[in-house]
This record gives sequence, C-alpha cells and structure tokens, in this order.
Amino acid sequence: MTTHLTKANSAWHGAPPSFVVALAELADRSGLAAAGAAIGYGKTAISLVISARYGAGLARIEQAVAEKLGVVSTCPVFGEIDDARCARERETATRNRSLLGGLLRNACRTCQRGKS
Repeated sequence: MTTHLTKANSAWHGAPPSFVVALAELADRSGLAAAGAAIGYGKTAISLVISARYGAGLARIEQAVAEKLGVVSTCPVFGEIDDARCARERETATRNRSLLGGLLRNACRTCQRGKS
C-alpha cells in the first residue's frame, strides 16, 4: 500500500512544500478525513493537495496547516521558523526598507516558499 507521503513526493516531483509533507504525514497517521478535520477542510481537498491537483490557490490551506499544525521551515536569514512567521516576514520584507528587509527580500526571491 502506498503512503500519502510517497504520493506527495511523486506528485510534487520529489520536492513537496513543507505544509504538504505535514498534511501527508498526518494523513498517514490518522487518515484523510482526520487530516482534513484537523485544519478545517474535507478529505477530498486534502487528497487533491497531496496529489498536486488542487485547483484553487494553496495559500489558504497552507495558512491553515501553519496555524493548526505549526509546520517548521528553514529560512536562510532566520534559520528554522514556523510557516506562519515565514509568511509574516515575507510580507513585511516587501514594505520594510531596513537592512533586514533587504536581506529578506533577496532571500525570499530564491527561496521556494518565497515564490508561492
């Protein structure tokens, strides 16, 4: 039997975003329905996200996963941070004209998370 994590790796060409990995791992442990209920979505939506076929934007699901599951990403500037902070820092970097804002803008341009 194929695991949801294996499906995610295959569908996302070996590089699924961290929130997809967290969803797939939760689905492997608890099932699609429980994973969906944990973040406020249905099992169909979770299955489509894992298989990289979700037709709507992923931003809301990504935000729900970050808020409910506390997914951690590696930031080139801050090191390990949760996805909610990553999103806040990306948004602030576009408005902030400080040295830190410049570092973040440059780092977010090359970061996979910054392109979403």
